[in-house]
Amino acid sequence: MSGAVALREARAEDYNFALALYTETVKPYTVAFMPWIDAVESARFARLWSLADTRIITLDGANVGWVEAADTGAEIFLKQFYVVPAQQRRGIATQVMGWLLKEWEAAQRPVVLGVLKNNPARRLYERLGFAVIGETDMKFLMRREP
Repeated sequence: MSGAVALREARAEDYNFALALYTETVKPYTVAFMPWIDAVESARFARLWSLADTRIITLDGANVGWVEAADTGAEIFLKQFYVVPAQQRRGIATQVMGWLLKEWEAAQRPVVLGVLKNNPARRLYERLGFAVIGETDMKFLMRREP
């Protein structure tokens, strides 16, 4: 990968970018499990979007992804993690996750996440030390110990 990858705090004006990227990347996998109704999913996104927990991933200053995580006290919960499809498989997600895991290591708590069963991102998480600890109809629940 060439170019400078960075993380910055999300701003209110990032909402439309985040929603569009969420829809573009999640919808193709979600429709295998349930119907996707744009209005319903947009409303759900609006309810769950947390500006305070979100950072934008940039490549040479351009938005290429976003990540949302929360410290629950008992663990770090990686809620969302997306990279634009044109920039996937170029090392951006690995680099950003490396930074985040190093940052979170100081908390000495496990990191947990859910990944859709048909999402190839599961392989990334496994490479980074996450293990499947459970599942729902749609997702694998994964955990990485500190």
